[in-house]
Amino acid sequence: MKDIGEGTIRRIDWTELTPIVLLLRIFNAAMGVRILLLAMLGLWLTAILNALAGVQILDQKLPALWEAFRLSIPLDIFHSGLLETRLSIWQNPMLLLWWLPGVILTWTFCGGMICRIVAVRLTVDEAETTGNLFLFFRKRGTGFISSLVILSLGVVCCFLPVKIAGWLMAVPVLNNVVAILLPIPLIFAFFTLILFLGLAVGWMVLFAAVSVDGSDGFDAISRMFSYIFQRPLHYLLYWICCAMLGWLGFLLVDALTIAVIHLCWYAIPDHVVVSFWLAVIEAIPWAYMCAWFWTSSVAIYLLLRRSVDATPFNEVYRVSPPKVQTLPKIKPDDRGAPEIVPTE
Repeated sequence: MKDIGEGTIRRIDWTELTPIVLLLRIFNAAMGVRILLLAMLGLWLTAILNALAGVQILDQKLPALWEAFRLSIPLDIFHSGLLETRLSIWQNPMLLLWWLPGVILTWTFCGGMICRIVAVRLTVDEAETTGNLFLFFRKRGTGFISSLVILSLGVVCCFLPVKIAGWLMAVPVLNNVVAILLPIPLIFAFFTLILFLGLAVGWMVLFAAVSVDGSDGFDAISRMFSYIFQRPLHYLLYWICCAMLGWLGFLLVDALTIAVIHLCWYAIPDHVVVSFWLAVIEAIPWAYMCAWFWTSSVAIYLLLRRSVDATPFNEVYRVSPPKVQTLPKIKPDDRGAPEIVPTE
């Protein structure tokens, strides 16, 4: 609440009074044009990777979305002999060597961009310029992937002694030694569980930490564990609220999309290009769901940061600090009165 003049309340800052109302801004932020386009790009690239690797997800669950992305590819590679004879990723696990990194890099870029746009919007209520957006990604973009890599390596390194202990148990001479020293593998197993749990439930917080505070990989991991493990019930409550609001937003966007499509079907004759654009419009609700997920991650991170560190909502890392208006220089004139020195 703002007390302006003689104790009279002129304005109530509901975000400071009840911080959870920040979640009500998720729908408006997720419906931004740039955010929806980035979500569409991520889905489109994921659909192509899935098609090349034989992962049948989008073409079975989201047929209209798949049709739009299929029609958007210049060459009809989906009916070529190359993809008809491809091995499924489940039959050839070696495809994971390029499919999984491809999906991770795709959403590292698209998700990171979305998180940065939302971070600036929710904190200082400004639209991040495209130039600053790419500048931020060039300066801090490595934090998105490095945080995931560091945390994943931590899980592997902590689990390795446990696995080695299991191998040594098969050696007749060393099994007794391993049994005596079993508390050591148990400690590593405990840390493996903690790291894996943090990675499983909080990896999206890593992206939010990099987008909001410009964190590197280690700082993002530190913030994630600090916020989630100190406020686990808050974290769960925020996601439940976001899920309810996101589902209502999806129903609204889906209803509007269906109405627009049926209106176009009624007024415009059928054509392959028209079908493509209608399929793209029908994919908007799914792009909204992706945008909602990344937007919710940033909003929840801001709430956790304020709860744990008491950091105001309007603090955000800026790649180019805002220009500070300096006071003009003043000098005395011939009669000793102050006057402003004109700037050149």
